[in-house]
Amino acid sequence: MDENNENQADDVLIAEEIHLEGGDIEFVEAQQVHIVQGGARTIAAEMVELDRGSAITIQGQKVGMNMSSALIAQGETVHLSESNTISMVSDAAELNDSRAGLILTRNANLENSSSVILLANNVNGDVETVIDTRGAALAGLFAGVAVGIVLLAGNLFTRRR
Repeated sequence: MDENNENQADDVLIAEEIHLEGGDIEFVEAQQVHIVQGGARTIAAEMVELDRGSAITIQGQKVGMNMSSALIAQGETVHLSESNTISMVSDAAELNDSRAGLILTRNANLENSSSVILLANNVNGDVETVIDTRGAALAGLFAGVAVGIVLLAGNLFTRRR
């Protein structure tokens, strides 16, 4: 089934293959989803292509975003080209001229991209990141020590009264 609509008004669209040009939809579930200049709240598919569109959550085996935005992109492979995401979880992530808040992946290939937090087993390419895997471990260690000191001080203070 192939859906081509300029302005999709339905809240839920379930089909084998979905092609949406323009418009917004609440929930999309299919084997293949291709959205051009449109948006969706939730996309669940084997293969997702988002071209100049937006989504709140994307979940699929293979996710490709070109000049698009998503809050959460999750898949076995996630490819961003000139795109933005708040959170990305994948086995393999490839970012070209893209930005991400959190990248959690086994293998990251980054070209001219940046992230706030990058947690990866293998990283290829230059990336600007605020917190990498080592930095996250150190931040967690210092946060744990700080919380421990505050709790200890609070406990000592309440015992004296």
